Amino acid sequence: MAIYRQIHTTIWQDNFVGDVLTDPPEKLFWAYLLTNSQTTQCGVYPFRMRQAQFDIGLTEDEIKSIINKLVQYEKIKYSTENNEIMIVNWLKYNSARSPKVAAVIDKELLSIKTLEFESEVIKKCLELKYPIKTKLSDENTVSIPYRYPIDTISQPEPEPTQNQNITNTATATEPTDEDQASAAPDVYAYYQEAFGVLNSFVSENLTQWVKDLGSDLVIEAMKRSALDQKGFRYAEGIMRKWAKKNLKTLEDVAADDVSFNNNSRPKRNAGKQEPTPPWVKPDYVAPVEEKTPEQKSEEQAQLQAAMEKIRQGRKEEAL
Repeated sequence: MAIYRQIHTTIWQDNFVGDVLTDPPEKLFWAYLLTNSQTTQCGVYPFRMRQAQFDIGLTEDEIKSIINKLVQYEKIKYSTENNEIMIVNWLKYNSARSPKVAAVIDKELLSIKTLEFESEVIKKCLELKYPIKTKLSDENTVSIPYRYPIDTISQPEPEPTQNQNITNTATATEPTDEDQASAAPDVYAYYQEAFGVLNSFVSENLTQWVKDLGSDLVIEAMKRSALDQKGFRYAEGIMRKWAKKNLKTLEDVAADDVSFNNNSRPKRNAGKQEPTPPWVKPDYVAPVEEKTPEQKSEEQAQLQAAMEKIRQGRKEEAL
């Protein structure tokens, strides 16, 4: 059975990828960590150095250097003891609200070797209200070191750029606290369930739409778009129409739907009446087609030829 991992198309415009991962091998390795065959639904998986070298063609020293950089920027956590990698915000941008997906995470938790990784996965699922059944045990509270750098050339501490956002492991920018306060968390969660990974541009749009219409109408527009198998742009078109009509509540939208349904059909049929065919009238006389002498002569010749053919056929039958 094929396994798919979702990466948003804006990965190449993400601040982290554009400003921090300046070298092509770094960009390649980051994409590899998000898509290689060892990835899991919970975001924790064993890392095989030899396989990575074979898959992407980088040397061991190059890979170690990039891992150290990603650890410093808190994009990943790495256990040198267990050779396990944890994508820090994987669960945030790969929804597990479905009970079937949550069951997969429960199963994967059994194979995590690094205790603190297991603990963080459980805590994150509880925070995001994913319906996993695994509970946090007392021993999971023990702190286990796992962020030791790999034995390679030491890397200088990177200085994040002014506009850099380093919280998204799936190349989407996390909404700020201010944004979260102005827009209900359900808006962001529903977007990810319906359309996929949330990036910075869409996050800003969602926040603005919530300010204009309220979270209820924003979610309703996204629901209608998802039901029609459309994208977020279609949902924005719905919201623009509602904003133009100054609709503010779900009751306003429901009333507008009723008005549209009541008015649209009569308008389509109004003034349309099929004309009465002339042959229905009692005094109707079928028109007689006037033919030229040449047409009459040609028809007569064709008739005679047909009659002659019939006569010949009868003679042959008689013989």
